[in-house]
Amino acid sequence: MREGRMIVNRIMLFFHVLGAVGMGFYLLLPFFLQKAFLEKRPVLHVLYWMNFITQWVLVIQLFSGGYLYFKGSYSFLWIILVFITYMSIGGFGGLFGYYIRKYHHSPQDFTFHLWIRKVRIHAIFASITMLLILVLMLFPYQF
Repeated sequence: MREGRMIVNRIMLFFHVLGAVGMGFYLLLPFFLQKAFLEKRPVLHVLYWMNFITQWVLVIQLFSGGYLYFKGSYSFLWIILVFITYMSIGGFGGLFGYYIRKYHHSPQDFTFHLWIRKVRIHAIFASITMLLILVLMLFPYQF
């Protein structure tokens, strides 16, 4: 019976680490936001779908992380910080996808400069919160 639990724990940890690798898109996102890339609608379409998939990976992270959370003992401060950071990643990533979709479905005479600033801000905040969650996950007992 104990071996079965260990196998389930390892499988969930595997999915959690795999999800973290998948969410690495948010770490690379600011580098994809060069003006030469953003002016091409097919590139925006790819960025939109990569963000869409990453948002679903975030859901997988919720379930695998929730399972792993109940197997450990963490401080209340760590739990609150992880919750806020996790929600921030989802929010900034969702807003990034919203603005990409809005531009993708817009007419050709869209105000590009205001839009690109919004997209870059949300991408940078998603990247920063992703770095923060990595720090929280690597050092859970220091908080």
